Amino acid sequence: MPKILTERQGPVLTVTLNRPEAHNAFDHEMVVALRNIFEGLVQADDRPHAVVLKAEGKTFCAGGDLNDMRRLGKADFEENLASAMELGEMFRAIRLSPVPVVARVQGGAYGGGVGLICACDIVVADTDAFFALTEARLGMVAGVISPMVVGRIGLSRARVYCLLGDRIDAREAYRIGLVDVLAKHSELDKDLTMTVGSLLKGGPRALGKVKELVEGAYALPFNESLEFTARMIAEARTSPEAQAALEAFFAKKPAPWLVDLEDWTS
Repeated sequence: MPKILTERQGPVLTVTLNRPEAHNAFDHEMVVALRNIFEGLVQADDRPHAVVLKAEGKTFCAGGDLNDMRRLGKADFEENLASAMELGEMFRAIRLSPVPVVARVQGGAYGGGVGLICACDIVVADTDAFFALTEARLGMVAGVISPMVVGRIGLSRARVYCLLGDRIDAREAYRIGLVDVLAKHSELDKDLTMTVGSLLKGGPRALGKVKELVEGAYALPFNESLEFTARMIAEARTSPEAQAALEAFFAKKPAPWLVDLEDWTS
C-alpha cells in the first residue's frame, strides 16, 4: 500500500498521509513522494485549483520516523546534512506550492508534523486535535521547520513552545494562529469543504500570485517593497484571468473558473 495517496476530484487534489500504523511518521520514501508531488505542481499543465493535505488514522503526523533518526544518529555529519536538506526541500515545496494547500488535522501532530501544518496555507483542525514541538525532549531541535513555525506563530511563541515541548490543545493553537479554522469533530469535513469552497472562488492563477505576493512582502523591508508589490498588481491586472473575470463581472456573469465549481462554491 502506498504511504502517500493522491486523488483528484475536479479542481481539488487530495494528498493523504497513509501510514496510520506508524502514526503517519514520515520516512525517506514519504519525504521524497511529498516533495515530488508538490514540486510537480509548478510545471503541471492541468494544475489543480486547491490541494487538501490530510492523514489516515487517529494521528495526523508524528513527525520524522524515529527509526530513521536513530540510523542517521550513527551516520556522519555529511549524511545527516544531506538528509536534513532533503527534508527541508519537502517542506519548502509545500510552502512555495503555486496552489494553495489546506491541511485537515485530526488527532496529534508532533515535531515535523507541526512543521507540515505550518507549511500549509490554511489549517482546518478538529477541536480534539493537539500539537507539540517535542524535538528538544529527544535531544534535537526543530531545524528545517523553524522558519515556518516562527512565521506562523511568531518568534516569542515559537521560542516558548520549542523549549517547553508541551502539548498545545486545539483552542490554544487557534488562539496563537497555528490553526485557522476550528471545527467540531462531527463538522470537520463540513468546515473543510466550506473552506476549500471559499478558496475556489478566487482565480486559480491569482491564488498562486497571492502566495507569491505574501512571501515577497514578508521577506522585504517595507521601504524596499513598493516596486515588488506594484509589479505584482500590474501583472495581475493585465493577466487574461483578471481581464476575463472583470468582463464577466460587468456582464453580471460568474467568473470563468466558477462555471464548473457549483458543487464546491454553492
